[in-house]
Amino acid sequence: MAKQMTKAEIKGIAALAVVGLPIYGAIQLGESVGWIPLTIIVLSIIGLTVWYKISRKAKHKEALMLKYQDEELVEALIKRSFWQGQTAEQLLDSLGQPHDIDQKVLKSKKREVWKYNHQGGNRYGLRITLDNDQVAGWDQKG
Repeated sequence: MAKQMTKAEIKGIAALAVVGLPIYGAIQLGESVGWIPLTIIVLSIIGLTVWYKISRKAKHKEALMLKYQDEELVEALIKRSFWQGQTAEQLLDSLGQPHDIDQKVLKSKKREVWKYNHQGGNRYGLRITLDNDQVAGWDQKG
């Protein structure tokens, strides 16, 4: 009777296939086309990717400068910072859309809890509390 494979063995074979097949394909392509053209193509793709990311970051910074006209504020937003007193709009520009928002309307103010870094269920790595659209505090785990 044949021995059944364990889950660990199956995962190992799958990992080997995921890593090994692209390497095997690259070797076959390099031998058929030649290593110099293949190297030039790969380096070109890497260069274009880096250029695109740098260009996108520069455009994002330029848009934020037009919007806020404050170098220190823009640098803080690009670094994904948050602080007490920060507006909801600035928080969106800094961290992006939250995964979820809890809203409560109280007698004298509107309170929202913006949740980031979803970890499953109702667990989040970061919860930021906003009172009347300004950051009042946060709870950050790990």
